[in-house]
Amino acid sequence: MRPTVVLRSDRLELRRLGGDDAAFVESLYASAQVTRTLLRIQGPISMEAAREFSQATAATCGEHRFGAALQTDGNLIALGNVRRRTELPGVATIGYSVVPAFWGQGFGTELAALLVEFATGTLGVREVRATTLDGNPASTRVLEKLGFAAVEVGACEVDSRGDERRVTRWFLCRPSR
Repeated sequence: MRPTVVLRSDRLELRRLGGDDAAFVESLYASAQVTRTLLRIQGPISMEAAREFSQATAATCGEHRFGAALQTDGNLIALGNVRRRTELPGVATIGYSVVPAFWGQGFGTELAALLVEFATGTLGVREVRATTLDGNPASTRVLEKLGFAAVEVGACEVDSRGDERRVTRWFLCRPSR
């Protein structure tokens, strides 16, 4: 049975992650090219952790997790998430990772746009936030193309290993519907 599609763009289908996606999740995070761009995952994860990640619901993990599949063949090429900020009503954060073989082709922008659409449409938030590691010009370009504004450059955050990393915090405001 094919997973339910949440949103579509010109080339991608955004669908909720499920247990069948664990192998993709494990392989994506096995890529040092990918994990060096992230705060929450800095290295490979086990198949068990990938399975747990894929099966977690928004109610249990606090975020909506999605796979982005090519419309042409249904194969996943990226992951995305939307986390509603409980401490800040009307605000959500997005995150995304694309398989390196698909970098530089606009898929990150397409995926991020779908995540913003989900946050503002389905969740009804007015403000969407994102964080990029300083020195990641590709994610900077993705967010700029979508109209995000940098609100804090060179801020300090601690990654999952406990190391301090320099980041830029971004926001995008959408008018109330």
